[in-house]
Amino acid sequence: MNNIQGYQNYQGYQGFSSQLRFTGLSGMDTETIISKLMSAERIPLDTLKQKRTLIEWKQEAYRQISSWLIGFKSKFFDIVNRSTYMLSPNTIIPMGAVSSNSAYVTAAASADAKPGIYKIKVEKLAASAAVQSKAEISGKVSGTVKEDFSALEGKKLMVTLDGDTRVITLENTDEANFAAMLQQKLDNAFGLKGDGSSKFTVTYEGDKKFTIGTTEGATKIVIGGMAGGDSALGVIEFDNSSNRINLKSRLESVSLENKFGFDESGKISFSINGKTFEFHRNDTLQTVFDRINNDETINVNISYDEITDKVTIKSKQTGAGSTLVLDENGSNFFAALKIHTAEVTAGQDAEFSVDGQKLIRSSNTVTVKGITFTLHKVHGDDSDGDTITVSQDIDAAVENIRNFVDEYNKLIEQINGKVSEKYDRNYPPLTEAQKAEMKDDDIRRWEEKAKTGLLQNDSLLQELTLAMRKALYEKVEGVSITLYDIGISSTSRYDNGKLHIDENKLREALAKKPEEVAKLFNAVSEEVPSYGRDLTREERDTRYRTSGVLVRVSDIIEDYISTKRNSHGQKGLLIEKAGIEGDASFTDNILYDQLKDYDERIERMIEKLTKKEEQYYLQFSRLETMISRMNQQSMWLLSQFSGNW
Repeated sequence: MNNIQGYQNYQGYQGFSSQLRFTGLSGMDTETIISKLMSAERIPLDTLKQKRTLIEWKQEAYRQISSWLIGFKSKFFDIVNRSTYMLSPNTIIPMGAVSSNSAYVTAAASADAKPGIYKIKVEKLAASAAVQSKAEISGKVSGTVKEDFSALEGKKLMVTLDGDTRVITLENTDEANFAAMLQQKLDNAFGLKGDGSSKFTVTYEGDKKFTIGTTEGATKIVIGGMAGGDSALGVIEFDNSSNRINLKSRLESVSLENKFGFDESGKISFSINGKTFEFHRNDTLQTVFDRINNDETINVNISYDEITDKVTIKSKQTGAGSTLVLDENGSNFFAALKIHTAEVTAGQDAEFSVDGQKLIRSSNTVTVKGITFTLHKVHGDDSDGDTITVSQDIDAAVENIRNFVDEYNKLIEQINGKVSEKYDRNYPPLTEAQKAEMKDDDIRRWEEKAKTGLLQNDSLLQELTLAMRKALYEKVEGVSITLYDIGISSTSRYDNGKLHIDENKLREALAKKPEEVAKLFNAVSEEVPSYGRDLTREERDTRYRTSGVLVRVSDIIEDYISTKRNSHGQKGLLIEKAGIEGDASFTDNILYDQLKDYDERIERMIEKLTKKEEQYYLQFSRLETMISRMNQQSMWLLSQFSGNW
């Protein structure tokens, strides 16, 4: 028996009442009889559920199309996706800019740039107002031998140099030879530099005190202890265990050469560009830096360079107008960082010339004649500067247009496919009873067939594809060419609106009339420059006539998928119809209302069938009682006759 016959012939039964009953006491198969009766009664319920399932599937199909449209619009009409954004002249007329020496200047050209060779010379770079520590701010690694030097014998010390950790074993020595012994141990553990010199400087200060520093090329030392009795930390006490500050350290314990000073309440304050900052000794230096860097009112950045062991404070703006005013407010915050508040270097403007015309700007990234120059390095006095060659990149333009056309054709094909699919009434949704008798693969294949054609000849989708087709081919007011004139057209009426490109014709149009091609695609209406959900019919007509074809397509798609309500409380046409996931429309749309109506009808139908089933059981219970009595009477009569015989 095939699946269709199985559906047509199936007479399954599922009870509606949950009551426990004892039937068949009279010998009559009550369960089977009522099951067959209820099978006929539940046909209208199955029909309702099937109709509800069709609405649910239809809703899913609409939402799938909405997702296709949202993805398409996001890819080509959302400026966030700059690499594929089609509503910019730069996409239709991409211009390439090549520098003769990118070490000094690089450039990027927009659609407004004119092809040609531009000569540029950089005389000054824009700079921020800034100040830096005058010298290294961290103290050297410093320690004190707490016992006799002979107690160092066999003791181990963990030393990390620029991330490389080694363990050294100290020897018995005396005060005069301690520095030499420690120097030798460090040199043996980490090796010497290429010129044979040491990476460390060990200095004995007297009174059992010593320091460890680094020479050029080596940077950060960290001293750590070893577990157990072999640790040298039981013999040596370190005041500074590193020669570089730790930003995560509390202010009171930062290993600076000059320590921070705090007031009686344990606080330190200072001002930057007129704003006062106050911190507690238990705050970390990282907290201080973060609060300064995240403050938008002072527009300043502070940073620590572990290589140079210096702090730099600079304005986030470049140019002569950038300011940086520091005030200790009676504290020593800047002094501890070896920053002289009066020695701030003023910001300066960039000075350069383009084709002999001298220009001054506050930034090193400047736009001139549609070309954005980025200045990197100052040319020497005897240099003539460098050149920027700007040319139209027709290959890139063709590729951008081809990518759009390919995705547009795919979208049109998907929508038309749904509209042209035929619905097969021989494959209605399966009932629960039918699914119980089928294999999973059979159910999947059946439902795939049952879901086809649900949007056949759908007027809403037909109007959408027709509107986009008209938007592409109708003339743009003020533009002398059409898509057909630049080699983009439908080659057959059977293509259902799909586009084809004559690449030679397109290249010729881009070379001869690039501005017209750009306006054809993405001209912005001067009268109605922005799309709005509440534009009047007249405003919509004006915007449509005077907008580029891609702007029109973007507007049309938004009319169908917009999740913003207009003044009448309406969203896009498809969203109103079926809703979309992640939006309030998911449970507020036309088809959802229909599903709720079916749910109410199904609930009422189940209540009716439950009562009907109860009625059958009551009737058959009475019948069984009567039959039982009749059987008892028959048995009594039979016994009477048997006795007289």
